[in-house]
Amino acid sequence: MKFFTIILILAFVLPLAAQDRASINGTVTDPSGAVVTGVEVTLSSPSTGLRRETTSNQRGIYEFASLPVGSYTLSMSRQGFKPLVVSNVDLLFGQVRTVDAPLTVGATAESVQVSATAEYLNRDNAEVDGVIESPQIREIPLNGRNWATLMALAPGAINSGSGSQRDIRFDGHSLDDSNFTFDGIDASGVQEQTEKAETRLSISMDAIAEFRVGTSVYTAEQGSAGGAQINVVSKTGSNEFHGTLFDYLRNSALDSPGPFDGGVVPPFRLNQFGAQLGGPVVRNKAFFFVNFEGLDQSLDQTLIGFVPNAAFRAQVLAASPVLAPIISAFPKGTVPIDSITDQISVLGHNTVREDSGMFRFDYRFSDKSTAFVRYSIDNALINNPQDALGATNTIPVIPQNLVLQFQHIFSPTTINESKFGLNRVNYHNWNYGTSPISVSSSNFSGLGDNTLDEEVGTTFSFIDNLTMVRGRHTFKFGVDVRRIRLNNSGNAIRDSSIDYASPQDFINNSADSASVLEGEGIRGNRRTFVMGFAQDEFKVTPNLTLNIGLRYELYTVAHEILNRAAVVDINGCGGFCPVGTPFYDINPNDWGPRFGFAWAPPMLHGKTVIRGGYGIYYGGNQNDDFSDPLESAVPRYGFTSSDFANLSYPLNQFITPQSALFTPKAIDRHRKDLSYQSYNLLIQQQLPGKFQLQAGYQGSVGHHLFDRYTVNLINPATGKRPLSQFSSFGFKANDANDNFNALQVSLERRFTGGFLWQTQYMWSHGIADASIGAGESVSFQDQACRACDRSSMPYDIRHTMTSNAIYQLPFGQGHRFLNQDGLASKFLGGWELSGIATARTGMPINITLKRATSALPDGNNSNQRPNLVPGVPLYAANQSITNWFNPAAFAIPAKGTWGNLGRYAARGPGYSEFDMALQKAFPIGETIKLNFRTEVFNIFNQAIYANPSGSIGSDPADPSASFGRITSVLNTGAVGTGTPRRIQFALRLDF
Repeated sequence: MKFFTIILILAFVLPLAAQDRASINGTVTDPSGAVVTGVEVTLSSPSTGLRRETTSNQRGIYEFASLPVGSYTLSMSRQGFKPLVVSNVDLLFGQVRTVDAPLTVGATAESVQVSATAEYLNRDNAEVDGVIESPQIREIPLNGRNWATLMALAPGAINSGSGSQRDIRFDGHSLDDSNFTFDGIDASGVQEQTEKAETRLSISMDAIAEFRVGTSVYTAEQGSAGGAQINVVSKTGSNEFHGTLFDYLRNSALDSPGPFDGGVVPPFRLNQFGAQLGGPVVRNKAFFFVNFEGLDQSLDQTLIGFVPNAAFRAQVLAASPVLAPIISAFPKGTVPIDSITDQISVLGHNTVREDSGMFRFDYRFSDKSTAFVRYSIDNALINNPQDALGATNTIPVIPQNLVLQFQHIFSPTTINESKFGLNRVNYHNWNYGTSPISVSSSNFSGLGDNTLDEEVGTTFSFIDNLTMVRGRHTFKFGVDVRRIRLNNSGNAIRDSSIDYASPQDFINNSADSASVLEGEGIRGNRRTFVMGFAQDEFKVTPNLTLNIGLRYELYTVAHEILNRAAVVDINGCGGFCPVGTPFYDINPNDWGPRFGFAWAPPMLHGKTVIRGGYGIYYGGNQNDDFSDPLESAVPRYGFTSSDFANLSYPLNQFITPQSALFTPKAIDRHRKDLSYQSYNLLIQQQLPGKFQLQAGYQGSVGHHLFDRYTVNLINPATGKRPLSQFSSFGFKANDANDNFNALQVSLERRFTGGFLWQTQYMWSHGIADASIGAGESVSFQDQACRACDRSSMPYDIRHTMTSNAIYQLPFGQGHRFLNQDGLASKFLGGWELSGIATARTGMPINITLKRATSALPDGNNSNQRPNLVPGVPLYAANQSITNWFNPAAFAIPAKGTWGNLGRYAARGPGYSEFDMALQKAFPIGETIKLNFRTEVFNIFNQAIYANPSGSIGSDPADPSASFGRITSVLNTGAVGTGTPRRIQFALRLDF
């Protein structure tokens, strides 16, 4: 304990290396190749006046660390050599750029002027990452202008839906394994990532300079999550005034109908508009940048559901008149499906309103001290139809983010940087149902009641950064402290549900299970992250670099500020624990070593780099995972037919002190923090035409991952539950495992000469026994056999490919052809094409069977699967969107046994999509351009289908009407990937 205390104190006093900056280094040599020491090297930024100086050391190495992104000029001089000036050294976010300098013998009065060429190879670490450059952010067509969609361009990205922040995973990780930062400050969802997915403008596209996605084997500088690191950098002002006015317009007049729209395009209108302005307050000293973007959207979308037909309604009312409020909540269908089911198709009305703003002010006190402040806010109101039965969803949400930063250069080789940040989300999620109680029954779509999820979450961050260059070593040390204040309620109002195992049970009002959850009100959860590390970037030789680091992370135990929590532990406490019992044990041993190398074999002339690395990464789970003790502090009742033979609606008759069974929620009090071991081996090759090819192996193994059990089940031998006062209840643990292996190939050409190309391909397979990381898990079929559920991950997409390109036609002034004034130059000049193409194979589908609790040995009927009939094909012979599976391939397991069909044994349809933009720039004078732009999404109007339903109902011989049916496109919304063809026009005035 004494050792741990010392380490914790050191973590607070050591600074943390910058994660949102970049650096330049290189080796200075003479004509013979020998290193030159004592060379005076000056770095300057023409746009901001930033200036730094250093001297090459005894090995001829110079370095400028912790630089903002931008374009720089390097000047080098030493007696006996001609001065060397290297201009246009463009530095990308997170880049460690090598600019070697061969000096020429001669008089100091003569100078050598060269323009830097783009750096194609990573010679400094083993990280797999993707930098989304400014031209891509500005020019790639995006349906909805959501910056998060561009994350799909990074290596290892898997887009499972509409391309929102909540749809993109990396290298087999869960959504909540990703860590988001904005200018180095936490920008993740405070409770979970969901509230960030609801908005598109929490970070406006036009406020982003560029961003970087690190997907594996990143250095010890980054952490706090086991998956990808997404780092966004805001735009800044400069010595010249620059601004933009823009408006993006869409309506349904030019759109195409989807496959379920009946040939009629649903009404739609979108107006996305804004402005930005940046420039100097005082030249070379003070700069500002301000951005505003607004969004007004309205869409009618086709929704399909399955409801009882008139005959079934009559049977229900005749047998169980008490169900009249429920059966009347089902709207009437129009298309008969089977003997009891009709299909309903309706138009649901979706509206979105967002207003987003950002302000940044930079100030340079001197060449040694700089500071900036940046604040952003998005005020959004989203209204969504939930289903064809009439349920709706309303979400008001206001995300805010603030950063204050100060940097001081003590010497050319020692730099310190301090940051304070605030990340806040005010989020309320109302679901308005049409029924007095949520109802689930085989054959029919589910009915919903009213629910409310509330969150006001704030993360306070303090970061201090230190970089020290000592000879061939660049040392980085530091600490990152995040204080999390989460006032939330996942169940703010009373919520109840009832489940019928079969249509006949519905008629007879004979329920299989039910629940009543009283509203918990707002609770206050608090938690702190303390993270520190040390790292050495060791330049062994000019062509071999080692990265050696060690990171420590401490996630303190969540607690409720007023002790309004009820901790449950079956073994340790025999039920409820005493008030004040910690939710779980702290994990003080999260040490993450990191190692990487980058080697450019001399015999390959610096055009080939071999990189590899290994690291251990930890995560603290999403904060919502620790709300269970808060929810257990209010009455929660669970009922099953095993405990109540006459279980039926209404439920009030069963809520009595003598008979009600409490249904708490519990956390494993001996849980471990999730961890991953990640490793890779890559080869980068510079190709002709300024292309770069990278190919390699990426792998990871995850342990202590999030999973869900159902506990306090009936003992088959005794017929009783271990705790008689409780029903069965949920139990969250961290004992799941997974593994991921992939071949990743990329071909890239950075934006030079008016042309950019980027292609990412991945062939992968992910396997899990319960979970794929933080926040995402599927309950086991047999609670005593987690290994029986070992299968492909739910988002195991075997092949995925994404390409994007920008091409400026080489005509007109400043270009290769027609570089002159004239009519032809004006007409043919200024044209630009850009596009993005995506293709992937299908996602897994879990085939499930609805079973009565009495049919299972332990009474747990969640996520049950059927038996697979040997020799019978899984898929229909005449497969179509209404007939995907062959019901004859499945059978009901014998009573007292579990189904033998594996989890996620089936696959849905794959998809491909191509989006394109055509733009024409019209110059107005010397400094103003008017850009007219046309964007077409899903240009070939490919039908991009969602997965068919895998719920077979209660009897494969008489399957549910929805089983094997595809009833929607992948994206039923107005924007994002996976929609039918959409056309958008834009007008931008840049000056």
